[in-house]
Amino acid sequence: MPNRMERFTQRARRVLSLAQEAAAALNSSVIDCEHLLLGLMSEGESIAARALIAAGLERSQVEKLARAAAGAKPARDNQLDLSQNAKRTLELAVDEARRLRHHYIGSEHLLLGLLRLPEGAALDILQELKVDPDQIRRQVAIRMEERPSTYPALVRSRSFARPAARHYDYFLLRATSRTTGEISHLVVDLSSELKSALEEALKEVAHTGLLELDERHLLLGMLQNRASPLRRILLDADIDLDEFIRQLRNLDDF
Repeated sequence: MPNRMERFTQRARRVLSLAQEAAAALNSSVIDCEHLLLGLMSEGESIAARALIAAGLERSQVEKLARAAAGAKPARDNQLDLSQNAKRTLELAVDEARRLRHHYIGSEHLLLGLLRLPEGAALDILQELKVDPDQIRRQVAIRMEERPSTYPALVRSRSFARPAARHYDYFLLRATSRTTGEISHLVVDLSSELKSALEEALKEVAHTGLLELDERHLLLGMLQNRASPLRRILLDADIDLDEFIRQLRNLDDF
């Protein structure tokens, strides 16, 4: 999955690590969907784990059934690769994030991707435990709506309850005189339009989960101002701004 693993949150990466540990503990030759399910349940503070618990799953039950599923797959060596179903789950997780217009991939997307897989031991385990996948999906949706404040960088909605903090009323410019070589520091005020663009750019950063401001976010921030000369220039050039903004937000290189 080139250029995409960096979009996985720390918790999502932790889930993959826990899935590998589960596969090794169950003497499996590959990391399969049942191990992803165990990894999701083991990352106890994540949205996915809380949704699974709320839906009635217990880790001990899942582990027991996963162990039975792994019984026919003795380990051949110490190298554990993702099974085809597990790889497909990651692809579906990326698609779930895209559908939700999230610029990060978290444990919730991994779980939603796992639930979309048409076959695999994970769904067999849910069926054995009489847990409806739709019930889990509802629990995920509820927990995404009530995402705690400890995740300020990973917000679902593009409307914010409060504006971004304003730490940029001015820039301090370090200038060197061409004639004397003396160094001075000049205060450069920011226009209200630029401050507004920076606020919108920071909101765009919040959706990526990477906490890194780049030129794409600045451009998106400037395009939020309906009176922006940049918007007028692009509209005069017959550019579909909605499509342009969508493509900016979905760039894999960021």
